[in-house]
Amino acid sequence: MLRICRVPYSRAGPSAGGWKPLRFDGGAFHLKGTGELTRALLVLRLCAWPPLATHGLALQAWSRRLLGSRLSGALLRASIYGQFVAGETVEEVKDCVQQLQHLGLRPLLAVPIEEEPDSAARTGEAWYEGNLNAILRCVDLSRSLVETPGPAGPTLMQLKVTALTSTRLCKELTSWVREPGASVELSPERLAEALDSGKDLQVSCLNAEQNQHLWASLSRLHRVVQDTHERLKRDAEAADRAGLAFGVKLVRGAYLDKERQVARLQRTEDPTQPDYEATSWSYSRCLELMLTHVSRRGPLCHLMVASHNEESVHQATKRAGRLCCV
Repeated sequence: MLRICRVPYSRAGPSAGGWKPLRFDGGAFHLKGTGELTRALLVLRLCAWPPLATHGLALQAWSRRLLGSRLSGALLRASIYGQFVAGETVEEVKDCVQQLQHLGLRPLLAVPIEEEPDSAARTGEAWYEGNLNAILRCVDLSRSLVETPGPAGPTLMQLKVTALTSTRLCKELTSWVREPGASVELSPERLAEALDSGKDLQVSCLNAEQNQHLWASLSRLHRVVQDTHERLKRDAEAADRAGLAFGVKLVRGAYLDKERQVARLQRTEDPTQPDYEATSWSYSRCLELMLTHVSRRGPLCHLMVASHNEESVHQATKRAGRLCCV
């Protein structure tokens, strides 16, 4: 995961501690023990096995029934969970973060909670409030890691807005924002004021129940970001001057099966690329466009590059280095 933004540079050239190209020559492996490398290879092979990818949830449920929750959970933590999760305790997470910072990588803590599109299985404010508590615990953890920031900068944190508000409300507001006069009701200033003050926000396109849910959602967001009041104020001022600040998380290859299934069910055009080559071309084109915007707009434009593809990561780090340091 790379977060790209414009940084100051010297015309005499980058400093000795400045940007360096990311390498995949095995230099990071010396931080890992034989057991960790063996587990990583095993998990890689398992994730590339189609039956496991297709029936993973069913196999997990079968494992619980056969082995019991405790033993099944222990096996999961020692394999898939242990490979992708930074740790179960604060100390484990700190050790992982320090290793990443030692390699010049900027850690990002992610809270993998979100509402499924058009899902009716999880409804009610109690579910969103439970998600809020999990996110706040991650905020506290992220804050504790900032005490000793590494050379790559402080630790980042990611959350999904649809963990705190419904996808249906987001769709309603997205449709409404195109209407004349909606820019006033949903202006960055008005939303920022509601977040800061906690006052009720009424939007004419929503009914009473939806407006109540919108207010509750903004209250949850306020509790998450109130450690970042000055940053929120700065972003609102930037949105006022420029119309809207521009931020993008450019993700490669995520949710392919889900998007295709939704398109089939709704009988709409498939939004995904048809093959690997088309995906590479599209991602590369979008990446070049956004990196150019970042270099031109500076603090008003931020880009997060999310890809497991080595070629895409090479492109991002190489172009970012040129744009920031030339």
